[in-house]
Amino acid sequence: MNQMKSPWRGLLATAAQIGVYSWLEAWLSSLLGEWATAQSDPEYKLELCAQSAQHRWHSELFFDRLPVLSVVHPEDLVRPPNSQFESFLALVGSASSHSDQSVALYAVLLPFLLSVYNQELQTLSEVADASAQRTLSLVVADLEQELAQHGTGVEGGSELQRDLEQALQASPGLLLVSHSVTDDT
Repeated sequence: MNQMKSPWRGLLATAAQIGVYSWLEAWLSSLLGEWATAQSDPEYKLELCAQSAQHRWHSELFFDRLPVLSVVHPEDLVRPPNSQFESFLALVGSASSHSDQSVALYAVLLPFLLSVYNQELQTLSEVADASAQRTLSLVVADLEQELAQHGTGVEGGSELQRDLEQALQASPGLLLVSHSVTDDT
């Protein structure tokens, strides 16, 4: 029998984290849609629209993994993780040029998400969290493909990249800092 790689944190705590992922993927979908509407280059606009749709789908996949319980509604779990991470995302959203958007997305945000999602896969229980594991595996595969297709050739080392990395390091990442969801199971 396979052992879990780390202790199971409980249904509500896992659901709260999956809710954060749903919120983040929806936020990313909206951002990419905003960037697409501001573009005049039809090829780049189409690329952003396709990515926006894929991240919206990821958000829906995560949302569909949330439990329906009498103590909490799924919608209540879909929220940002913490204010510091929201500040980091505001900086990502401020990227206006194609090159800045590419750096923000492909050099910082998506590699960070890929790392977080891969770590999450290691914490989930193969028994209790099987559907969340399948969802994360699909999302990880999509992110790997997105980075392989669009992230090549992104020039790093810009001032924006340094600012983004500093803001990300100053935040607790996607961890819920304060939340009312507790799990006694």
